[in-house]
Amino acid sequence: MLTYEKDVKPIKITAREAYKRSIGTEEDYIKLLIDVYNVIHEEVDNRNTSIDYWIDSLYLADRVFNELVKQGYNVNLEKDMGADKVWHLSIEWENVDLDPNKKYILPMEGAYSRDCYGNDLTGYAYKGTNGSWFMALRTNDEDMERLGYTVTAKDIEDAPEWVKAIDPVEV
Repeated sequence: MLTYEKDVKPIKITAREAYKRSIGTEEDYIKLLIDVYNVIHEEVDNRNTSIDYWIDSLYLADRVFNELVKQGYNVNLEKDMGADKVWHLSIEWENVDLDPNKKYILPMEGAYSRDCYGNDLTGYAYKGTNGSWFMALRTNDEDMERLGYTVTAKDIEDAPEWVKAIDPVEV
């Protein structure tokens, strides 16, 4: 009869290393957040306005919860005793239907500056001619439209997540 117990050596790690393993790495968090956004994106495409998502680490669930709240999602985090992954996120959002035939500007809430004349400037996201997304500082919405910094619903649909988080304004 073979026994493997004597071949197994206990692994000794510090409390700090055990803690780091329990909370996951920054890479784990980024992968998880990307997965959550992908699931949300799929559900938006299916015209749904909510999802349920389970995470096995309280630390990671809390980080995702806080990020989604910052992005304007309605999120509830609770312990789910009946699931393998014990932290349940209920995520809801408003159904946003953008008309593909209309133009929009993307004012960035909280992105402000002041020019050398003391005029207040607001940040706006826009898509450059090379397909990359940029920020422009302008004094008002009309400047953005007049200068051609408008985008279509398709542009917004194909945009990175930070752009999709901006509430579009029809022009």
